[in-house]
Amino acid sequence: MDALPRYRKLLAAKIHRATVTAADVNYEGSLTVPPELLVAAGIVAYESLHVWNVTRGSRLETYAIEGLPGSHDICANGAAAHLIRPGDHVILAAYTLVPECEAKTHQPRLIFVNERNEISHTGPEIAGPQLPPASDQRTAAASDTSGPHLAASRHHAFAEE
Repeated sequence: MDALPRYRKLLAAKIHRATVTAADVNYEGSLTVPPELLVAAGIVAYESLHVWNVTRGSRLETYAIEGLPGSHDICANGAAAHLIRPGDHVILAAYTLVPECEAKTHQPRLIFVNERNEISHTGPEIAGPQLPPASDQRTAAASDTSGPHLAASRHHAFAEE
C-alpha cells in the first residue's frame, strides 16, 4: 500500500505593513482589501487571511473581501474592528498546502506596500538578523537614490518608526 502524499502548510502570499484606513464593527466580518493588492498577492475574495497587527500585537484570522478599485482602503469589519483600528499597520498572510516534494522550491508572493497601501516592491524578504540597524537603514534610504535595494531600505526604515 502506497503512503498518502504529505503536505506542508506554507505561506502563499503576504501583504506587508498595510495601513488600516477604517474599522466597522457593525459589519458581519472580514477584511476589505483593494482588488489591486489581492491580485498582486494572488489572494482571492473569501480566502482565509491571517492578520497580524504590528501596531497592537494582536493576531486574528478572517477572510478577504474585495474593496473598490483604486481605493487603497484596508477596512477591518465586524469583531476584527475591536482589534484593529485606523492607522494601525498590519501584515496580511494567506497559506497553502504544498506537496512535501515541492516545499523546498515553493516561493510565496511577497507584496510590500507604502503608507498609502500602494505597492512599493515585491519580495524577497530579508531575515531580521541580516537587516542593518534602523539608523543605518534611514541613512541609506536618505543618501542612496539608485539600485534595487532602495525600496527595501525605505521599507525597512518604516518598520522601525
